[in-house]
Amino acid sequence: MNPEKYTVIIVPDDESVTRSYNISRKMIRILFTVGILCIMGVIIFIAFYIPKIGEYDTIKGNYESLAAERSKVLELSQDLQRLKQMDGFIRKSLGAELDFDEKPILADSLIGMTIIPEKGISYIENIPSVAPIKGFVSQRSGQMSPFIRNTHRGIDIVAKEGEPILSAAAGVVMFSGWTYEMGNLIIIYHGDGYFTHYGHNQRNLKIQLSVVNRGEVIGMVGSTGISSGPHLHFEIWKDEKSVDPLIYFPEYKLTDLTSNNG
Repeated sequence: MNPEKYTVIIVPDDESVTRSYNISRKMIRILFTVGILCIMGVIIFIAFYIPKIGEYDTIKGNYESLAAERSKVLELSQDLQRLKQMDGFIRKSLGAELDFDEKPILADSLIGMTIIPEKGISYIENIPSVAPIKGFVSQRSGQMSPFIRNTHRGIDIVAKEGEPILSAAAGVVMFSGWTYEMGNLIIIYHGDGYFTHYGHNQRNLKIQLSVVNRGEVIGMVGSTGISSGPHLHFEIWKDEKSVDPLIYFPEYKLTDLTSNNG
């Protein structure tokens, strides 16, 4: 005959008050069943949810990696957009005419027609005739650049960082700012279809629409943008076409470090 109740007696070690509890057979079955269910629940959790936690960590890692790659793509897209904007600006500038608030005042002189100072561009000093810096030519016009896919326009002149950059001729600053490729860049319009470009500057000392004189300091040699070291990237444009600066400054042939010197 199976008993209906069980007595549990608790006897302390110090033989103090002894406690006893009566537990019915039905309660023991309930407790046993609950214990079995708890163990089964733990087993099911380990069997099904632990692998899912691992999968979640993997998915989270893949998402973070994808988010980082997407961020890089967005940065590259922004850089590409800036390059397109700069390309459009340069193309527009090369085909545009300067719009002065006031027309330059011309005055006769013994050497020809000139402009009264601070009123605009002098047509006597608009041809590039002052070497922007003293240095060594590390890359000539027409060579393929190791950094840019297009043919290299202008020349690279290696000089000490911080050296002053001079304006090759009198003119008006059409652009002074940052570009992805050239870093700090200055573009000057000299009139009569002439433009000069000065790239990779450490600092630009002239702002847009500034009037500059021939030989005036406009910036400092640097290594900003896509550059392997301190140097000046110098270009001359005439009637929307790039011209080899060595034609205007043959003295650079004496410091030409390229394989095309002669």
